[in-house]
Amino acid sequence: MSIFSNFPPKEKLVSRTYEVDLTLYEKLEHLSTTTYDVSINKLVNTCIEHLLNTKKVDLYRRSKNEISVFRTFLIRKSLLEGLNKLKTEYNISLTKLVNIAIYNALIDEGILK
Repeated sequence: MSIFSNFPPKEKLVSRTYEVDLTLYEKLEHLSTTTYDVSINKLVNTCIEHLLNTKKVDLYRRSKNEISVFRTFLIRKSLLEGLNKLKTEYNISLTKLVNIAIYNALIDEGILK
């Protein structure tokens, strides 16, 4: 089963702005427009949910020339609470956790190598 194939029921969404690596964002954008009938927001929520389930919080290597862009996402309230727990547990910023979540999901799906 694909990581992105199971979308949860609706819940309160909270607007948050994070600095996301452009490469990761472009991969999500590509998935949203060509592969899945889903918004980037929902893909990000699914990535975060996958991170919370796996607790695989490993820093990854960024390209030297990687650019980060500020993007605003609507994050499910329960996932935001989970991210805050991981932030406390691992002492990593929410922005890094969101990037790790996206990176891990893209790696697990075979989109990144």
